Amino acid sequence: MKKFNRRAILGGSLVAGSLGIGHVFAQAGNAPTAARSGLSAIVTLNGATYAYPNGPKIPSYYVSFHQDGRVVFHLGALRALNWPASTVKPYHLGAHHVRIEDNGKVAFDDNIPSHWWNAEWTYRPRPLAIVKTPAEIVADHRMFSFGNIGSRVSPQPPRVPYKIMGASSITTYMPTTGERPDIGLITDNSAYYMLGGDPGPMLDWAQANDSFPLHYRDETTGKPIDLLRYPQANCYDGPGMGDPWFDRYPRDAQGNNILGGGMVPQQAHFCEMAYVAYLASGDMGFLQNLQYNANFTILCDASKSTKQQAILSGEPRGVAWAFRNLFMAHAATQDAEAAGTLPNTCHPSSYWKILLDNQLAYYTATHMKDPNNQYFRLVSGGDRFGPWQVDFMLATLAFGVLTGHSDWAPLYLWALKNVIDRTNGTSGYPPGFGTAYYLNRFPWAKDAQGKPISGTFDKSAPLMNWAESAQYCMSVDPDGSPLSAAQQVALKSDPLNGGKAMTGNESMMTTRAVLVMASYLEKLNLANVRATYPELDVCIDNAERMVRAIGGINARQSIVASQ
Repeated sequence: MKKFNRRAILGGSLVAGSLGIGHVFAQAGNAPTAARSGLSAIVTLNGATYAYPNGPKIPSYYVSFHQDGRVVFHLGALRALNWPASTVKPYHLGAHHVRIEDNGKVAFDDNIPSHWWNAEWTYRPRPLAIVKTPAEIVADHRMFSFGNIGSRVSPQPPRVPYKIMGASSITTYMPTTGERPDIGLITDNSAYYMLGGDPGPMLDWAQANDSFPLHYRDETTGKPIDLLRYPQANCYDGPGMGDPWFDRYPRDAQGNNILGGGMVPQQAHFCEMAYVAYLASGDMGFLQNLQYNANFTILCDASKSTKQQAILSGEPRGVAWAFRNLFMAHAATQDAEAAGTLPNTCHPSSYWKILLDNQLAYYTATHMKDPNNQYFRLVSGGDRFGPWQVDFMLATLAFGVLTGHSDWAPLYLWALKNVIDRTNGTSGYPPGFGTAYYLNRFPWAKDAQGKPISGTFDKSAPLMNWAESAQYCMSVDPDGSPLSAAQQVALKSDPLNGGKAMTGNESMMTTRAVLVMASYLEKLNLANVRATYPELDVCIDNAERMVRAIGGINARQSIVASQ
């Protein structure tokens, strides 16, 4: 066998590539408690041969064999966890060949075009299979009920098959803004399955979760890095936020990131890729990704973390998705434990419960109990907030309560007042305005010419109420949701605008879904919503009317109040 040639690996192709392996995808079956005997892998790279589990190894490249027959290929290492920064230099693996043998018989034999740092791919010996229906998932309180709300849902798009190190049709650059079918409590692909559609696209996206460079795996344990032991661990853009720090990507001579396949995970736009797919298939590889996802959306920003606790941080929508990822990891792990199928490459549910408890204590103290935050009731953010981001947070908190996190119910009920006030027609906020883009608690300061200075608040002014904030957004704020003078007059005459939202139609779909979730939780006796907000039904009616006026609804927002 040839000796390992690091330069040859680093010189390998960094161009994104893909390889269809549809014939080897498989249902995971029972989870591993120990590596299954008889499995082996041979990797050929630049003429050199490496063998797993016994033989020469590629640096920072790991192959794990599971009792259910899965073989997971991982590139990435952490090392030196007690040092300020990892001593490992990231790199992408170029084109190589992989052969998997099962007791001497070839199970997989193909070329792999590339492998990104902190990414994985998984061989499964049998095709993925659906073992749980949407109705069963709903009955288990693991997802809300999806159905016909009286508005048209677009037909399910054609499937884009997953390929190794590929993304199917997920947005590879997660910071991409705008309306996307993968942004929400769950993705459109997962929602189509919950609506009775084809599970194939959902399973493709769940497998593509492997390809994103977010798998910060502790090579000494085989699990995602332990944030209880290393609470300030982070992969922020640069060092200085806490220890240990991990560089996310290989860098070129000028220090610029070299992105594998253009894939950039980001907390603020992090999509649900594997949760519903795990519930539907029971695949333990999907569960493992749920744990990596939840860890990543804490690791990406440790600005609030201390030497005692890992506290997630980010803009409001990012905090919402990070909470969601924690809820999903915890609930899915509990299910695996109850079934006796939790892999030894995953953390126990107690790990996720501690992380959740720490977040709840922090955000309750800093937001729910803040005397200056009792009007707009923001769970995250400050003097300017996007109602659509608030709705993301409310959807996540409702999901947390649904999945058994009853200790989050007080925070949820307290925060729910924000969307109630935006839709009840009595708070001063005109529901016909729609879901505004951003609202201010204080006006902007003004320059010498009397023009607003965006980003600088006039804290000498009194706190605005709903009516004042909405009026400021539609008429003064240069970065608001401007309305014409005629529209403003019409809205004052009819705050419901005849049941048609003037702005934020796409976001109004989420607003409606959040209100229906609240009604659903009360039906299940999980939250005493109507006793707290007796106008809930009026709010739902107003939002339903506006969404139906749009003429269609996204699959991922097709929440119904009945099971």
